[in-house]
Amino acid sequence: MASDITGSVQAMETEAARVLDEAKAKASDILQKAREEARSMTSADLPLDDAKAEAERIVKDAKQTADADMKKAEKEAEDIRSKTAGKTDDYAKQIVTIVTGEKAA
Repeated sequence: MASDITGSVQAMETEAARVLDEAKAKASDILQKAREEARSMTSADLPLDDAKAEAERIVKDAKQTADADMKKAEKEAEDIRSKTAGKTDDYAKQIVTIVTGEKAA
């Protein structure tokens, strides 16, 4: 009976060693393939043309938007200046007439 148990344990140990060796071999193969793929990826030229074109398009759109916003802001500033220019002249005339005594405050 003891020899049967010993034989079974030895058979299990042998099987475990065989399975472990197979797993090590598979792992080694996987690592080798991964290294080869990593080497090919690092040496390959990455297609950056699309990314560069997209970046240029984004920059162009941003510049156009900024230019349009600047023109709009300049127009609004000019409108404000033109509206206030007339009022400023009126206020200046009113102050002059008050100071000179032509009109009472």
